[in-house]
Amino acid sequence: MKKALSFILAAMMLLSIVSIGSAEAPVTVTFWNGWTGSDGDVLIEMVDEFNKTNPYNIHVEMDINADFQTKIAATFAADEGPTMILGAHSYKDTYPDYLIDMNEVFEKTALKSEDFVQGYLDLCSKNGILYVVPFQVTGRYMYWNKDLFEAAGLDPNTPPKDYDEWVEMAEKITNPDMNVYGSGVSYNAIYTNLQVIQRMGGLFVVHDSEGKLVPTFANADGVNPGYAKFLTWFKGMTDKEINPIEADTTSMFQAGQIGIMPDGAWASAGADAAGINYGVSQLPYGDAGAMNPCSVSGFSITKYASEEEKLAAMKFIEWWHNGFETTETTACLTWSLRCGFPGYYMPAINDARYQASEKLAMMTCTDNEASTTYMAPDDFVFTFQLASEVIEVMVEDVIIGGMDVEAALLKAEQGAEALLK
Repeated sequence: MKKALSFILAAMMLLSIVSIGSAEAPVTVTFWNGWTGSDGDVLIEMVDEFNKTNPYNIHVEMDINADFQTKIAATFAADEGPTMILGAHSYKDTYPDYLIDMNEVFEKTALKSEDFVQGYLDLCSKNGILYVVPFQVTGRYMYWNKDLFEAAGLDPNTPPKDYDEWVEMAEKITNPDMNVYGSGVSYNAIYTNLQVIQRMGGLFVVHDSEGKLVPTFANADGVNPGYAKFLTWFKGMTDKEINPIEADTTSMFQAGQIGIMPDGAWASAGADAAGINYGVSQLPYGDAGAMNPCSVSGFSITKYASEEEKLAAMKFIEWWHNGFETTETTACLTWSLRCGFPGYYMPAINDARYQASEKLAMMTCTDNEASTTYMAPDDFVFTFQLASEVIEVMVEDVIIGGMDVEAALLKAEQGAEALLK
């Protein structure tokens, strides 16, 4: 019976492909996204390649728009939509009624869910429904200047294994005469600082025993020790003048003035252009345990796609990850190699060309035990306000204003509670 069912499913898939490929006119997949930067040029190249080489008579008509977020919100509000979009994993909460269950792509193409890092699929899913097939993982990483390490008598290939060692190495690297700082944590790069704070003290909002959302900056037992550790750690480095009180430490890193800093994958392009001899790896885990907080962008098919358009979009997503028999480098692998973002798809991660990149290999997290939850549970909808109005203010109160750490955390707790009322 199982063999018969497998044969029927395979035949249905083949018929679907044949029906697309034998269409008299191309099947058009309208594809909207907001990738307007230099990586958008790579995306255009990849879509052009698919349009020229696919045997299914599919044409992907892409619309890259800087106002994509506004445009898609207005379009959905008008009960309309394109075939496919590149959206954030948070779209599972923002637009669940407008997107199909992307688990279907594993039934109607050769893609297998087990080839994806499970933590990223979990981040893109809700109640068993996969709303987004990953395309890009955006996290924060630890960069270090190998030349400055070597000048300080440190092993240039061995970054700090924890945050205490970060301080120890930063002290050795700091050279006031050369305007060199061992550490480069920016006081107002809040979306980077969040990554370190969460690793030390856990999520900023959690469910209590009754399922109610509550903030975690302080409680009746005192302030969050992990968050206090971050603020004390950061303030200690600025007091010792081994970390500048500076907003743009990324530019300082590119100028060879910073030994160690946290930043996103995009920092690689600037460091490469500046000729910096650097290494990059995952940020160390902290007291909160195995954490890989990140955001994932990916492919979603809207409910407005016809059955034919839906199948065509799935064939594009399949091609993005697996290519065709004659494809030398899949689009998925190309995206990592050229744009510098770490992988989420094991066949690409295991490719020799990916592994040959020390930077990509060290940035890649395949630890399925590491939590990918970013800031708060899915049902907390004020992450932007929490970041900008509470956490960024908390950091600046301590680093710029000299506020006592405990007082800053109690103030943050009150600010977070106000968002939840």
